[in-house]
Amino acid sequence: MGHRQSKNSKVEKRKRFRSLRSNSNVQVLTIDESINEAWRFTGSGKRIHYAKNSKLLNNSITEEIERLQKQHWFYKRIWQSNYSAPVEEKLKAGGAKVLDIGCGPGTWIIEMSEMYEQSTFTGVDFSTIFSQEMESINSKFLQANILDSLPFLDDTFDFVRMGLLITAFTATELKEKVIPEIVRVTKPGGWIELMESDVQYFNEGPTTVRLTNALTSFMNSKGISDPLNSYIPKAMEDNEKIQKGIQTEEKTCFLGKWAGDLGKMAVEDIANGWTAIKAPLSKAMKLKSQEYDELVTTFAKEVEQNRTSFKNWRFVAQKIGSTSTSDITITTTA
Repeated sequence: MGHRQSKNSKVEKRKRFRSLRSNSNVQVLTIDESINEAWRFTGSGKRIHYAKNSKLLNNSITEEIERLQKQHWFYKRIWQSNYSAPVEEKLKAGGAKVLDIGCGPGTWIIEMSEMYEQSTFTGVDFSTIFSQEMESINSKFLQANILDSLPFLDDTFDFVRMGLLITAFTATELKEKVIPEIVRVTKPGGWIELMESDVQYFNEGPTTVRLTNALTSFMNSKGISDPLNSYIPKAMEDNEKIQKGIQTEEKTCFLGKWAGDLGKMAVEDIANGWTAIKAPLSKAMKLKSQEYDELVTTFAKEVEQNRTSFKNWRFVAQKIGSTSTSDITITTTA
């Protein structure tokens, strides 16, 4: 999962970045200049907005941070990349501004800010499980709930991404609040990328069916009835400021030791995911805590026996503007 940098190496890197920023012809945009006035520093010196309903579903903060960090590495292994949008050249050239919505502990932001030191990266999450001590000269973390609007001016970011959050919103919230807000803060010609995993599995056993049926019912209660690989592109294309023709990329991941390290990571990630939503799902299923835990344990064994698999998608869209899609080749990178 990578090595931890020494304090000296971090200091040297920041010195190099300051030198690069002052001497390069490429302008490195500051993060603070794009923050809405209402969200600027408070008297305590912290830029904090206390979002509504910001409690974690079930896990302690430490457990949730560990789960989300492992989840990042898992999906990076699946894709062999951190993104699919055609933004690598702009990130390398410098001056690009990137936003990660639902950044969690900030693993994606930290990694990207180290890879592309001439561009700036901002992470927002409704819960402050990120550490502001991890901020670097080209990265920043803010507490914000997209349903309450994001703390940025219009047309701020060249690239906005959000992963594994679609099922947190009702269909109405996604169409009327989430996607319009993402589009608002994206520059004309900028790129938007959403990543989601299917809630249905292939080669399911009875326990897997029981869990996924409960999750599907929960999603239906939010107005989400269509398969995600059609629901999400349609929701994006329904926005008049997004160009038609959403690019959909798909990966299949197998569960279990038989599929190697990635298969073992998959089982751990999904089992941890079931545990993270234990409170609402066990209530919906009318199960006691121990009964639910036993179900998750059985799930982990069952997917191994059945060689169960699932699909993960990335949906890439461009905001209508001055940049022409005909001038850009979409590649999976980083």
